[in-house]
Amino acid sequence: MLRPFSTSDDSFTMEILKDLVSQGYSGDELLTKFAEQRAGMKKAVGILIDEADEIAEGTREGATTEDIFGEE
Repeated sequence: MLRPFSTSDDSFTMEILKDLVSQGYSGDELLTKFAEQRAGMKKAVGILIDEADEIAEGTREGATTEDIFGEE
């Protein structure tokens, strides 16, 4: 089973902050946007983990290489 993703002390935290600062956010607005981005990332990763678990359990069909890369 996959484990939940933590954004507390990793490179994603810095990437989120760099992106928000480059967009001009600062002060309280930066903190608010950071909290929103971080929550969104945790939610998205949680969904990916759930889908991966379902594929591993055989209750959901995974994408084929053709689905991902197309036909040659």
